[in-house]
Amino acid sequence: MNAAPRRKPGKAAGVPLSLPRFSTSVRLSEVTEEGVRFEAGAFNIEARRAVQQMRAAGFTLLPLYGKSDGLCPEASNAFRFARVYVLPEHGIPFLSSSDIISARPEIDRYLSRKLTRKLDELIVNDWDVLISCSGTVGNVGLASPDTFAGKALSQHAIKLRALNPETAGYVTAFLRSRFGRPQLLNAQYGSVIRHIEPLHLQRILIPELKEHRARLGRAVVHAYELRDQANKLLDEADTNLHSLLKLPRLSEVFTQKEGPVIIRQHASRLAGRFEGSFHDPIVHVAEKILQKSTFEIASLSDPRVTIEIRAITKFRKRVYVPTGGIPMLSSKQLMQIDPVDIKRLAKGAHTKDLPEIALKRGTVTVSCSGTTGRVQIIPAYMEGWTANQHATRLFAASAFNAGYLYAWLSSDYGQRLLRRYSYGSVILEIDRDMIGAVPIPLPPPDARNKIGDLVLRANELRDQAWRIERDAIGELESLIEGRPRSLVRPS
Repeated sequence: MNAAPRRKPGKAAGVPLSLPRFSTSVRLSEVTEEGVRFEAGAFNIEARRAVQQMRAAGFTLLPLYGKSDGLCPEASNAFRFARVYVLPEHGIPFLSSSDIISARPEIDRYLSRKLTRKLDELIVNDWDVLISCSGTVGNVGLASPDTFAGKALSQHAIKLRALNPETAGYVTAFLRSRFGRPQLLNAQYGSVIRHIEPLHLQRILIPELKEHRARLGRAVVHAYELRDQANKLLDEADTNLHSLLKLPRLSEVFTQKEGPVIIRQHASRLAGRFEGSFHDPIVHVAEKILQKSTFEIASLSDPRVTIEIRAITKFRKRVYVPTGGIPMLSSKQLMQIDPVDIKRLAKGAHTKDLPEIALKRGTVTVSCSGTTGRVQIIPAYMEGWTANQHATRLFAASAFNAGYLYAWLSSDYGQRLLRRYSYGSVILEIDRDMIGAVPIPLPPPDARNKIGDLVLRANELRDQAWRIERDAIGELESLIEGRPRSLVRPS
C-alpha cells in the first residue's frame, strides 16, 4: 500500500508559503465588552495596536463619548423619518452623510419645516463633529458655522458634541489620525451595509493630552474657518458673475408647475439628440437668456478659452502599491476636503503616464462618468497627484483666468448647460467634445479677472486649510508616538 505524499511543513493544500498569516489572541472579557461579537472585524489588529501603543506611552485614555466620563458628553444620530422635500423658501437645507467631507456641499434638497417631525433633532449645531455611520463608515467632518451649522443632517451620520470648539477640533484631528480612524472602523458591523451607532463611540479611546489639546484643536477649527471664508468668496464670485452678465437666477425665471412640462423644439435644433434630458426646458430658458446677452458667447473649446480639454486614456492597466506611490483620486474624492483611502499608483509603472494623468494647480476638472458635471479647481496641495479617467481636465488659455472658467461652469447656467449633454441609461457619461460645446460668455478681461481672482483666492485658502489641518494631525500622531515634532503654533 502506497503512502500518501508528505506535504512540506507549514504548507496547507492550495495555500502558498508566501501568504502572510496574521493572528491575535482575544480574551473572553474583550468579547463581552464588544457586545458578544465574534466576527474578526470587531478585533481589528490595527485598532488593537493603536490602543496598545497609546497605553504603552503612558497617556490617560478617555472614552470618546460618555455622559459622565467621556471627552464628548453627547452623541446622536437621527431617527428614520419620511423626507418631504420642498422649495428652498419653505424648507431647511438637507445634508447627506457624504456632504460632511465636501469642500463645498451642493445643497439641492430642502426638508419641509411643517411636515418633518422632530425637526429640531436633525439640526446641526456649531462645531459638532460629524461622523458617517452607514454605508461608508468613518468619514469625519467638523460643522463650521457658515457651511454646515443650521442645516438638517441625514440619519446616516452621527452628531458628536464636545464642550467647546477646541475640544471638537482635537477630536476631529484624532479621528482622522492613524490612532483614531482604525478604532472607528473597528466598531462597524453588518455584512452588506456597514453601520456604527453612537454607543459604539463609548469604546473608542482617546488620549487626554490636556497640555496640547486646546492648541491642536484651535488649529483644526482655524482650518475650517478658512474653508468657510473660501466658500464665501466662491459665493461672492457667483453673485458677481450673475450681476456682471445680467443673468437672473434660473430658479427665479423658471417655476415648474405640477405635472409634465411640454415644449416645442424645431427639427433644426435637435442636434441628433432625441432624449428629453437634452431638451430640458430649463436649458431652453437658459439659452434664450444667453442669446440676449450683450457679451460675445464662445464655446469652451475656443482656443481663447482653453488650450486643451483632456480626456484620460492611460488607465488600461494600473499597478497599485499599499504605501508611498502616487496618490490617485476618484472624481468624487476631488470634491472632498481631505480624501481618505486613496489608491496609490506605483511610480515605476506609471512614470510615462504622468504627463497625461498628473494634476496641476489651477486645472479645472469636470466629472464625466456616473455623476456628471461636478466641477473643481485643483488646489496647490494636489499638485503632482493624479485622478482617474472619470475626471476630464480643462486647461485655461494663458490669457484666460481659470477662476472665471470655474465660476461659470459651477454656476446654475454652467451646470445646466453641462449636464444636458449626459447620455446613457444607467451610468451617465459625457465626452470632451460635448464639454467643449458648452457656451461661455466673454465679458472684458478685467471683468473676468475680477470674478476669477475671487475663485483663485478661495483656492489658496483651501490649500492653507489643508496644510494646517494635516500639520495638526501629524503633530498629534508624533506626540502619541513619542517623537518630537512641533508644526502647529499657538494662534
